[in-house]
Amino acid sequence: MKRLAALSAMLILGAPTLALAAEHSAGYRGVGMLYFTFMAAILIYGVYDSFGKKAMYVAAPIIVVGLYLMLPAN
Repeated sequence: MKRLAALSAMLILGAPTLALAAEHSAGYRGVGMLYFTFMAAILIYGVYDSFGKKAMYVAAPIIVVGLYLMLPAN
């Protein structure tokens, strides 16, 4: 288990794209992606809690695509 954690940490720290980092004049796209990921998880759980698993399967792609389209363009 420690090897898996060390390998994943090396991959994340070694590859800037996996760490949601971009070039020097990046802007807020990486931070926005993190923010929208947490927001999507909360919204999808709310749909699951309120309407059940079938509604979650329908609403989850709509929520994810909608939040992706709201990301700021570089």
